[in-house]
Amino acid sequence: MATDVKKLRGGGRRAAGRSRVSGKHQITIPIGAFSEAGLREGDVVQVRAEGPGRVLIARMDDLVDEFAGALSTGGELGRAVRGLRQEWD
Repeated sequence: MATDVKKLRGGGRRAAGRSRVSGKHQITIPIGAFSEAGLREGDVVQVRAEGPGRVLIARMDDLVDEFAGALSTGGELGRAVRGLRQEWD
């Protein structure tokens, strides 16, 4: 019976690397892409649109590493934050 329902819905095996958007806007990442991207269960990811029909998924740790140190303030920002903290003591 379950097989008949899948056939009616167009379910069953999909071509490698393909997925379908569910009614809840969810997508299953095919295992090949998941493994190639080095993703692991529990990873926190950022999802953003890259134009019509394109979505980018990036592991948050990678984004932090990519942009770490991008804003060089010469220590001024750290001093300002410490000064603000002292105001609360």
